[in-house]
Amino acid sequence: MIGVAVRAGLLLVAIAPSAIAQQRDTTTYADAATAELVALARLRHQRQDSLVRDYRALVTTRVDASVGRSRFARLLPLIAHETAARVTWRRPNDLQLEILGVRQRSVFPGIHAEIAYDRPWFVPRALGDSIHLMGLPETAALHPLADGAEHYYRYAISDSVILSLPGRTVRAIGIRVEPKELGASMVAGDMWIDAESADVVRLMVLFLGEYLWDVPGPNATAEDSADTRKGNRWVQRVLTVQADLEYSLHENRYWMPYRQLLVLTVEVDFLIRGALPVRFVTTFRDYEINVTPEFVFHVPADVLGESTRAKTACRDSTEETSFDEEPRCPAGLDRSELRHRFGYHRAGLWASGRWEIAIPPEESLAGYRWRDSLQLGIGEADAERIRETVARLAALAEDLPGEWVGRRRYGLAWDQLADILRFNRVQGVSVGLGYELRPGPDFTALRGIARFGTADRRLTGSLLWRREGPAGALEITAFRSVLEAEPWTAGQSVGNSLNGIFAGHDDADYYLGLGGGVSYNPFVGRFHDTEFAVSFERHRSMLARTGSSLNDALGGSGVLGPNPPVLEGDFVRARIEPRTRFGGVRLRAGIEALAGGQAAGGRVWATARIGFAVAGRTGAVSLKTGHTVGDVIPQLRFRVGGPQTVRGHGYGALVGRGFWSAQLDLAVSRRLLAAPVVFVDAGNTFDARERFDFDDTLIGVGVGLSFLKGWMRFNLAKGLNPSRDVRFDLLFGAPR
Repeated sequence: MIGVAVRAGLLLVAIAPSAIAQQRDTTTYADAATAELVALARLRHQRQDSLVRDYRALVTTRVDASVGRSRFARLLPLIAHETAARVTWRRPNDLQLEILGVRQRSVFPGIHAEIAYDRPWFVPRALGDSIHLMGLPETAALHPLADGAEHYYRYAISDSVILSLPGRTVRAIGIRVEPKELGASMVAGDMWIDAESADVVRLMVLFLGEYLWDVPGPNATAEDSADTRKGNRWVQRVLTVQADLEYSLHENRYWMPYRQLLVLTVEVDFLIRGALPVRFVTTFRDYEINVTPEFVFHVPADVLGESTRAKTACRDSTEETSFDEEPRCPAGLDRSELRHRFGYHRAGLWASGRWEIAIPPEESLAGYRWRDSLQLGIGEADAERIRETVARLAALAEDLPGEWVGRRRYGLAWDQLADILRFNRVQGVSVGLGYELRPGPDFTALRGIARFGTADRRLTGSLLWRREGPAGALEITAFRSVLEAEPWTAGQSVGNSLNGIFAGHDDADYYLGLGGGVSYNPFVGRFHDTEFAVSFERHRSMLARTGSSLNDALGGSGVLGPNPPVLEGDFVRARIEPRTRFGGVRLRAGIEALAGGQAAGGRVWATARIGFAVAGRTGAVSLKTGHTVGDVIPQLRFRVGGPQTVRGHGYGALVGRGFWSAQLDLAVSRRLLAAPVVFVDAGNTFDARERFDFDDTLIGVGVGLSFLKGWMRFNLAKGLNPSRDVRFDLLFGAPR
């Protein structure tokens, strides 16, 4: 990564050819009021704040990663890492950092992600003429208030807010900033300016540019530059970088850093759908301003250059920059062990000054007394604030040209890998082709998928219009598709396809649906993560049978069981499906009604997955139950048996109006890569008008080998009641 300070002049030179080559509207200011306010803010930016000579403060930085269906949907926390440090700064730009404590939590047992800061990771005062946070992006962006930036940005007053502070009321005026043309590295977003002092009190931006992540070499040809721009565009399709810098007013005089947010979001919508946001939140508190602190640098200034230097807290004859007057290190320890045991200093130069970070021994870091316990997920208030920032900048990105932000207008598209190629007992091998258009408006896409089954020789497909924005996901679809009877089976997935091909098991019941519908899933509010859907469907049975020659060659029968018929007819379907989680408990439920000319019925169901740890081992309990009402409609009834209910028994061994099942998985070891697992299951069907009969309850036990915490798993299961032969299953997304 390049250094935090990148000369703005180099950026101006880099973006000038792009700006000159285009002939779009180059109006700079929306009106005279905007021009006057930007001029005052630019003057203040260039002079910075001469009132602050120095300060001391405590800085806390939280880094967390999570995963979700989209950047706007509910996120599942994966890991959280927090660092506490004492910062001392003096003018013009000297900085000392003393790391006080480090702590971490993760959903992956035994996994420790070491995050070591090899340079200052935050902006200690006001930004300079370039914007660079945590070393990201690779090419620092031109600040909208830098000298000459008005040639490359346009400005417009957007709104204003009143901040009621002790002893003073602050009016902050918002200015929308957008590039006139795409340059090497730029920003788009909003600045809030103190109307009285012209200080920037908040800066919320999205990074964009032709060379965000790589720049052509000094001897690059035109072809090299084109390849570099192409590579940058590809990265921008999946990676978004957003920042939000907030300042707080101290003693009614000094605007000081308060909170700095950097969000890196990897979002994929090709073969798999999901988002992986990584968030860096740095918070400043306990300020002491203009106290003339003592500065004692441990790394001599004469050894500092363009690269950083490190110095252990003991004298090591093998260390290139081990400076004198330190005790000698014990023999036999490598560089990493020395630093963990004795601590070290890291130092370097940056714009108008130098910096140094003191990292104490690992034992000292672990002994720091925190104010509270570290939670894997962030609080509701912080989550809402980050969500609003991400949503605001995402809406801005939708208004920018697609090529600027990596948004493609059309191309091949599939929701999952199995949309290309899948295998089941009603279609055999089937192939699919998907294509997507983004004609507008914001956050919308039109996606069509067509597929052909080799066993039933049937053409199926769907046309989907989706708007997935900050408020929620709205989908309108028309389809002629293979549907599944139960809400938790995964017959259309890669995992079920591979299990059918290799093990000869297809764990779902299918029917053909023809019709259309609409669904909505709010991401905010009281009903967030609750899907509401209504559709008009014509149901037809699918009686084709097929087999797996590969399973036959491996010693199996190669024949997949028959698919049961359904009640055929035209139906209206209505469905409500909420999802939520409380700590380690995941809950999912559903209410569904199906009504047509021949019959009307409904069902309710609920599932819970409860993670736990006992005696140093991790595990999960999975519970399911449900019941149907009204007329007997086969496609609404529940099946017991198979990987989702009772392992060791075939899918649908029991079928009834009501059911229950319980699964217990316990990992024998805590290893992430490959962990042995033991399990026991039980389940049965019932009718609410009859007595429960436990004598015919299905029971199964088995062992498994889980890879990457259940991403892929091999199971050997045996049915005990009634007795069944040992069954092998290849599963994906299994417990543990």
